[in-house]
Amino acid sequence: MYNGHDMTRLPPHKKVELGMNIVPEGRRLFPDLTVRENLILAVRSKRARNSLDNSLDLVFTLFPVLRERLAQKAGTLSGGEQ
Repeated sequence: MYNGHDMTRLPPHKKVELGMNIVPEGRRLFPDLTVRENLILAVRSKRARNSLDNSLDLVFTLFPVLRERLAQKAGTLSGGEQ
């Protein structure tokens, strides 16, 4: 059960629509893309795309240095920044 929904038989795209996601451990980013491009790639569902600005604001609240590094290649960030 997740948020009152039985998820056992739902296809992955339906689980995402209901808010279930996975955040892999480690530095799984696209090193040759910018920080901004990597963040936008994380927005897969329609609901998430509709609230992109709010989501980015939350990311920048939690990780303010990323706002300063939006145009930087993600692979050049320090390990902690990644």
